[in-house]
Amino acid sequence: MTAPTINLCLDLNVWCAAFLAGRKGLEGTATQTLVRMARAGQVGEMPVQLIISWGMLTRLRKVLEVDWGISRTTVDPVIEAVAGYARTGAAGTAPHLTLGGTGLMPIRDPEDAHVLDTALAGQTHLLVTANFDDFVAAKSRILEVGKVGVVETANAKLVVAHPFRAAAWLRQGIFPEVQTIERASPQSLNHSHV
Repeated sequence: MTAPTINLCLDLNVWCAAFLAGRKGLEGTATQTLVRMARAGQVGEMPVQLIISWGMLTRLRKVLEVDWGISRTTVDPVIEAVAGYARTGAAGTAPHLTLGGTGLMPIRDPEDAHVLDTALAGQTHLLVTANFDDFVAAKSRILEVGKVGVVETANAKLVVAHPFRAAAWLRQGIFPEVQTIERASPQSLNHSHV
């Protein structure tokens, strides 16, 4: 029996942290582990499909080139590689074209709203971000303060997790569906709504 595919969306801060860790000579950080899983399209026996949008890739390019001053000749292969991870993932899904916000989730930051819209459009199981609090909204349940939550819409439930939690689950072979994460979360009995 084939394992179900994990649809994984990594917020830009995950890509940036992995990039910085590599430049510092670090190995095996949570963010590097998540990027490695997205690149491989596999974690253990579970296939992985990276969910990312062209808008997210454009923003990543801006951070690397403009904010950090990295040359275009260095950035171009990075952006193409990340787009390639999506194309060669388990489902072979190209980066999404996510236009505008849906307005379903009241998030202050338009860039975070775009990431969440992309995750929802791509039927993501797990959205990983170091800015956890920026992604929880009125339709969210907090399972572990600052670390794990569930975003719910009329037709989707999406786990949002800090990179440490997400990497730990995936290393353990835990499929990040809502019911499994609710049982795995230390504060799962405290389903406080934000």
